[in-house]
Amino acid sequence: MEIKTKQAGWEGHDLDGLDRNFLLPGVLKVFNDTLEWADANALKILACNNDIFGRPIEEVLPNCSIFRGKQKEVVSQVVELGNCQVLVTSIMSETPMELRLIILHQLDAEMITENIPRTEIYKEIDHLLESIHNDVLIADGKGVIVRVNPSFEEIYGITEEEAVGQTVFEMEKREVFVPSVTAMVLKQKQKLTIVQENRKGRKIVVRAVPVFNERNEIERVVSYSQDITDYLALKDQYEKLEELMKRYSSEIRELREKEVFFPEFVGKSPKMKQVLGLAMKVASVESTVLLTGESGVGKNLIARLIHQKSDRNEGPFIEINCGAIPENLLESELFGYEKGAFSGANREGKFGKIELAQNGTLFLDEIGELPLSLQVKILKVIQEKSLTKIGGTKQIKVDFRLISATNKDLETLVREKQFREDLYYRLNVVPINIPPLRERREDILPLMMQSLKETNSQYQKEKSLCKDAVDILLSYGWPGNVRELKNVMERLVVTADDDVIRPSGLPDNFQIPAESNSKVLPLREAVELLEKELVQKAYERYPTSVGVAKVLGISQPTAARKLRKHLGNYSKMNK
Repeated sequence: MEIKTKQAGWEGHDLDGLDRNFLLPGVLKVFNDTLEWADANALKILACNNDIFGRPIEEVLPNCSIFRGKQKEVVSQVVELGNCQVLVTSIMSETPMELRLIILHQLDAEMITENIPRTEIYKEIDHLLESIHNDVLIADGKGVIVRVNPSFEEIYGITEEEAVGQTVFEMEKREVFVPSVTAMVLKQKQKLTIVQENRKGRKIVVRAVPVFNERNEIERVVSYSQDITDYLALKDQYEKLEELMKRYSSEIRELREKEVFFPEFVGKSPKMKQVLGLAMKVASVESTVLLTGESGVGKNLIARLIHQKSDRNEGPFIEINCGAIPENLLESELFGYEKGAFSGANREGKFGKIELAQNGTLFLDEIGELPLSLQVKILKVIQEKSLTKIGGTKQIKVDFRLISATNKDLETLVREKQFREDLYYRLNVVPINIPPLRERREDILPLMMQSLKETNSQYQKEKSLCKDAVDILLSYGWPGNVRELKNVMERLVVTADDDVIRPSGLPDNFQIPAESNSKVLPLREAVELLEKELVQKAYERYPTSVGVAKVLGISQPTAARKLRKHLGNYSKMNK
């Protein structure tokens, strides 16, 4: 069987002119481009039998080009089949997309065996329209509605009887659908896809296709629509969940890299009790906090304490050291970037630390190291509570509590034009200064014991300190503060050969120097009195023999002898 085709629209044939030039139309059902079923009329028009079932539709009608691709519209083409002309109309279903209904109308009068009334043709068309899940509307060249299928009422809330005979322009005025895609097609003379809104406020995606005659005039406009409101809501919910999952994943990675265990705070000294009291006070409010103090005093622990005692304690605690990251990478760490923002960037993009701190606390350690170029951007984030990722244009709203810390004098940096004055005042709302360890010596022994306990547990050891080793450690100045103390305790636990750590096992900078010369007073009768007074005062301030020895400039054994001599209860306390 030889089939020839000629590309055309409707070739001058429309529904009103087909009442006496048609045999019964044939219907084909195609799924996934394979012919699944054909009625008797279709087999008669094709001059085939049901052996063609299961064959690709392009083999059944090999030169009919409308089957190529996945058109989501009603398309037609006239083909020559033997001595006959056959109008092939393909209707692609939206759900499932692989389903296609094909209507075959024989046009040649030579093969007419009977006349078919117009009503029979319309019944067949109505039957096909009813089988289509999506709404279908057919209008003429003037915008008058001539056909709708049953789904129309469900989507637009108007019956077929009310719709047929009305114009799409009237429907648009009545806000049955806004805007009218058919009206737009009649004006632009091309197929269009738009999103409408019906009177119920639901979103409808509509596709409309014009049908031209031989004079290139629009004879019909066929449109079909689908309610996508629920789909859009699900899509929006999915995107929000996906964004939330990405953020949670990033937060989990962030937390895994950091110590999440918060140790019991040691604050026996009056100065440290004052610091902790102020920290607890500001934890209950949203004020920005600036922590100052020497390196190693525990600024990050105070920041964590404020976070855990605040109303944001269920949110993340995100920490970034502004001095530990190269300047060219710091911006992307803080603000994140969109996918493809720069060469070498993660293909999926990246969340910045600021965005990860959503509903939690952002801790900017070593804020004094922040480059001037980034100080402007941080200030903007603090003021506007929004940011823009690198390579992006979208403003992202952020909600976090800001705590910053520095071991530098920011006021001096402001005077030297190395730190922005406006940013300084934004950060310095509630300043908390953490004193160095040498100014709160009452905390040294508790910190040593706590650190020793934690390190023993970590390495499954049972090391302890002898009294003389404790005395030496207590008299040390600890320039590296709490961080140095913890490092020393870990080193002692790991390197000590015996379970009891003695002075000989301490690092070199803790070793007792050779015996110093005692100071000789010129008045012999005043020596005893003055010595007693000096020893008592030294012991009040430095309650160890090592501390007394250092402050008086004598050896430790000499200091111990003088303590036993001048302090009656010293021997009992140190047995």
